[in-house]
Amino acid sequence: MLKIFRDADVLLEVLDARFPDLTRLPSYEKLAEKLNKPLIYVLTKADLVSKEWAEDWKKILEKKGHPAVFISAKKRWGTRILRRTIKDVAPKLPVLVGVFGYANVGKSSLINILKGKTAAQAAPIPGWTKGEQIVKISRKIYLIDTPGIIPMRDPTKLVLIGAYDPNRMEDPELPAELLLRVLHSMNPEEWPPTIEEYAMKKNFLRKGGVPDTHRAAVELLTKWQRGKITPKSSDWLKQVEELVEEKGD
Repeated sequence: MLKIFRDADVLLEVLDARFPDLTRLPSYEKLAEKLNKPLIYVLTKADLVSKEWAEDWKKILEKKGHPAVFISAKKRWGTRILRRTIKDVAPKLPVLVGVFGYANVGKSSLINILKGKTAAQAAPIPGWTKGEQIVKISRKIYLIDTPGIIPMRDPTKLVLIGAYDPNRMEDPELPAELLLRVLHSMNPEEWPPTIEEYAMKKNFLRKGGVPDTHRAAVELLTKWQRGKITPKSSDWLKQVEELVEEKGD
């Protein structure tokens, strides 16, 4: 990773727009500053947050001295702004851009939408990108794609921010229960308070009518990670963010 940082002219730190602070990598930001490399925050999955949420976080992040650009690969938002921002901060053209961030924050999808076609394979499974490759975006912009970085060791926190595959968890019920706590508080009619009740509602049952909580937890967390559970307000997101921070303490 140090070589990537040294070789790149500009660095893109890819964040999940739902959890900008939780998906930041401060130690790598400090490394970028130490190497005097321009850094741009790129917040993916912007279609899953409100305009108010995005504007508030843009102000917060840019106070740290780096530009912030919101992107939606699904809606194809923000690519022109990002290209322009890269050129604005680049010390020279053509520019070599290093891309880094947690697994599953949307790095491959970002590269694909910048390229205009599938330049790097994207998959909804965390850790899909295994190696490093140079991707030509235009005559003036080249990207170094890198594997996702997962320095944390807590799978509960990782799965809630979308950086860990729930299928790999021995006990996905815990993060699922925590997520349900927030969902239920915001909409008790739609979301049951426990994973057992959620399994019953989905008719995920084992022999004897016992709730299959493991299957229910994986299904819920997978839907959450893939953006199929859409936050209704910034308060909704703040509750989940506080929950993850509490779990990380």
